Amino acid sequence: MKTKIYILIFSGLCLWSCQKIETVSLCRLNKFITEYPASNLIHHDLISIKNNRIEKIYSYDLKNGTDTTARQRIIYVIDALGKISQIRDESSLTRIILFNFVYNSKGNVDKVIQLTNNLQTNEILLEYDEKNRPTGAISLNLVGLNRSIEYDAKGNPYRITRADFGSSATVNEHTFDDKRNFFEGIPDIGLYWLLRPLYNFIPFGSNNIIGTRFYTIQSLEFKEVPDIRTIRETTYNEQGFPVGMNIVLENQGRAVSSKSRFEYKCE
Repeated sequence: MKTKIYILIFSGLCLWSCQKIETVSLCRLNKFITEYPASNLIHHDLISIKNNRIEKIYSYDLKNGTDTTARQRIIYVIDALGKISQIRDESSLTRIILFNFVYNSKGNVDKVIQLTNNLQTNEILLEYDEKNRPTGAISLNLVGLNRSIEYDAKGNPYRITRADFGSSATVNEHTFDDKRNFFEGIPDIGLYWLLRPLYNFIPFGSNNIIGTRFYTIQSLEFKEVPDIRTIRETTYNEQGFPVGMNIVLENQGRAVSSKSRFEYKCE
């Protein structure tokens, strides 16, 4: 009798534990389209995945059938150890940029050698925090990037400071939703974002930006620029990934500055 009771209890516990297991789909962004009503452009990005790794990013203007000024032809090179050894930027065929990566003992890229048309033009140092999250990219060139990233309690990059040499420093302060970052399935894209940021989207962190405040240096201190504060109107699919996003200028009659839609391959 006791044996039967134990079996029933064990079966019940197994059933309860099985019900508690939640299957989370792995979804990888494979394309997104952004329409800019003011400039009459429709920017189309295709992200190619091979063997579950990002292979290339390709973009063009859907509406006019020509390349946009922000077009991308980005190719990832994976070495025999499965690490990204190089990113090729062929966005301009007359100015091909190579980013060659040097790894440290923790497996992080801590140095990037940049070549333009096969001539070294820059050396970039990357910094990380105790959780191995990227916190900065500093160029050793007189004209190059200089950026820092600060994270909030949820691990999202809420403050991005850009002080690229040759340009005025700016700060973007972001707020986030509680949904899944649409770059979640392709973390390798973050390495490229550190070097050449992808528009208004950030692949680091668990969630998506829903609002941004902009700061510039005014009278020797950072002050907010309210005219370009933005909010984002976002819709999501059943897996919790964004499928549509309108970026709206909050203080200018809620004029839509861009409309994006996203498509995924889930497994």
